[in-house]
Amino acid sequence: MKTLISIIAIILFFSITCADDALKKGEDFLKTENYLQAKEFFQKFTEDPKFADKALLGLAKAEYFLGNYYEATIPLKRILRDFKNSPAVNEANLYMGLTNFKIGRLREAEYYLEKVQPPFEKQAMIGRGWIALYRGDLKTVQQVLDRLDRKDFNEPDNALLRIKYLAMSGRADEALKEFNKNLKLRKSLYDLDRAEVLIKANKFTEAENVLKKFIERSIRLSDTIRAKKMLFEMYFSQGRTEEALKIGKEIYFYIPTDDVRLKIYSIYMNNKNYDDALRMLFLFRDKELKNRKIEEFLKIIMHESPEKAAYYIVKIYPFLSVDSSLLIQSAQFLISQGKYNEAKNLLRKIQTGPRRTEAVIPYSKILIKEGKYKEAKKLLEPLKEKNLQATALYAQILAQEGDKLTALSYLRKVSKSINDTEVLTLLGDLEYSNGDRKKAIHYWLEASKLGNAEASLKAADYFYLSKKTKEAIHYYKKAIELGIKDSESLMWAYYQYGKLAHDKKYLEKVAASGGKLSEAAKALLH
Repeated sequence: MKTLISIIAIILFFSITCADDALKKGEDFLKTENYLQAKEFFQKFTEDPKFADKALLGLAKAEYFLGNYYEATIPLKRILRDFKNSPAVNEANLYMGLTNFKIGRLREAEYYLEKVQPPFEKQAMIGRGWIALYRGDLKTVQQVLDRLDRKDFNEPDNALLRIKYLAMSGRADEALKEFNKNLKLRKSLYDLDRAEVLIKANKFTEAENVLKKFIERSIRLSDTIRAKKMLFEMYFSQGRTEEALKIGKEIYFYIPTDDVRLKIYSIYMNNKNYDDALRMLFLFRDKELKNRKIEEFLKIIMHESPEKAAYYIVKIYPFLSVDSSLLIQSAQFLISQGKYNEAKNLLRKIQTGPRRTEAVIPYSKILIKEGKYKEAKKLLEPLKEKNLQATALYAQILAQEGDKLTALSYLRKVSKSINDTEVLTLLGDLEYSNGDRKKAIHYWLEASKLGNAEASLKAADYFYLSKKTKEAIHYYKKAIELGIKDSESLMWAYYQYGKLAHDKKYLEKVAASGGKLSEAAKALLH
């Protein structure tokens, strides 16, 4: 039995030795940094059952050191899937962690690095230090650096970790000195890291030169994108927006996060280039951020460029959530601009969501303006006893249909709570027709205070008939200033104001209009 065990042990020893000997040439290529030759060499053994696990690991290392990080994951995944009991698994976990870090998948990197066991635990710890650095966890980075020996910093990546830690700790000048002293970091492989440290040290011209030269000779797209992104960020931070925009448009498609797209959007907005800003918004990948920025965009447009807002609202509203409060604001804005059909489309959308009741009121107002009383009445019927605005609108319909007394009774119920100028004006009209002139002028004046031109004109006529000339002049002028939409009513206000205030300018406008009051105005002028 002992003899049999000895024979098996000898066979295993020779098998391992043979595997090591067969792959030794590839290992030598890795040690001498001949990574392309190493890649070609190991590739030959990846399907050989005796050597496949170690050959796959060697191939992954070659790809990793060539900077082909995505390609490196392929043989590593195969090791972890097909050779679970192989000694190569431990080192495969290490390189899987390091490779995922290089790709920017920090969680996956952390997962694999946590699995690493001796003798590679120090390399895994350093990998976790890099992850901490990119997360801004400088305390953890310091702990990692404190556990390294002086000789560990002979490795360029370890030295670079310390240099970047110094740069991020506000010691950029010290970091730059260390970088310049380290001969191994002078290789072109570390040019982007050098540019990063230069930027931290506010050496922008030097950093720009390094990045531009790197881009000119770069043959790998991922490296080019990384360099251009650094250049973009530098230009953006310096306010060199035209240069930033040019580069940003070249790279945003390749950046998985919305960071670059967000900055391009801000440049367009600052330049008031709303069309391109909106196009960039639609390219955002983060749905929550996109929705938030779309709402912000509409608010800015309605405030800064109301003449263009209707156009953008119509383009954007399909992308807004049915429960967005901005839909109501946008609909009200469209109504204020006389865009009733467009407003109705928004309000129909709102009525499919939880804010249905809020949409019924403005939607009914539009229907009333369009003379569609039956349709409006049907919408308001369930709300007229519960909602003050619904009650007021329902009363408006009744008044239009000729049932003025019922309309007045509804409006009296809500009179103390209503600040809608059209409703207050109507309430004044109904009180006047019911014989209560004191209440009528009260409501007209309330509506006038809130900016209603029609109510101001009615108040002016009331004071004129009451022979209160001073008050009449004031309210005729106010009605004119607020903007009377009906041309005949406007000419009447001009005529009355011109006549009472002895202002020929307004009488001349009436005389030149060719309307009903034209001859009367001419008579007053002569």
